[in-house]
Amino acid sequence: MMLFAVMATMLAGLTPAQAAADRGPEAQSIREAVLDYAEGYYERAPDRMTRAVSPLLTKRALVTRPGVPSFLSQMNAEMLIEATRGGPRPPAAERRLTVEVLDVSGDLASARVFSVLFNDYVHLIRRDGRWQLVSVLWHTPPAPAVNDPSAAAAVERAARDYAGALASKDRQRVLDLLSPVAAIRSLVSAPSGARVLRDQNAEGVAAAAAAGQMPPGNPSPDVIVLGTDGDIASAKLGGGAEVIYLHLALQADRWRVINTLNAASAR
Repeated sequence: MMLFAVMATMLAGLTPAQAAADRGPEAQSIREAVLDYAEGYYERAPDRMTRAVSPLLTKRALVTRPGVPSFLSQMNAEMLIEATRGGPRPPAAERRLTVEVLDVSGDLASARVFSVLFNDYVHLIRRDGRWQLVSVLWHTPPAPAVNDPSAAAAVERAARDYAGALASKDRQRVLDLLSPVAAIRSLVSAPSGARVLRDQNAEGVAAAAAAGQMPPGNPSPDVIVLGTDGDIASAKLGGGAEVIYLHLALQADRWRVINTLNAASAR
């Protein structure tokens, strides 16, 4: 039985640690939220999409077109919910929809949902016992060919460089590693006791790091690449309670951080 389980994990493209997350106690609730998001679109069900996504959702697509450098397009929750209401959809038998929970850390999670029309990496938070998507990075399949055969190693280096830049208080280095439109998000315990999602942008984070106003960082954290798909990727910095989830995109032959999610105390 164990051999069959390992083989199934390998066939699914998951490491043993990811397979454990995919079967963990929160996995079903996370998977249901991701399915509400994906099937909400395919089934033209705005009620499911509304349930699945935070009102603060940030969704980016990495778009590649002939003769034009790749760029990021953006949707918010309202636009996405409206997009579920019309347009042709492939029938269920043709959707090839798969959902995998890649990692769970307390009230944070990282997952992916791949299908015939979109390949998405997603970040989720849990508040009041309910999981919702807060950040998405996606592209249209099939994944483009990437010249670097060691994409996972390149993603790991970029994630590690980002952690090192924060720890070293190097403003320019932080800016070089973040997309100019990066969404840096923290699930914060506010003084009132509420859990709120705090947003920061690249310039603000770089300035805060340079001023020593960021929490002390680890210049050599554990780095796990949770998945790569051509020119988009998902990674994790740290372990235990100190975790930062990352989405990265390959643009102009450089991996840059697009979305981050961590849990933090109010400052």
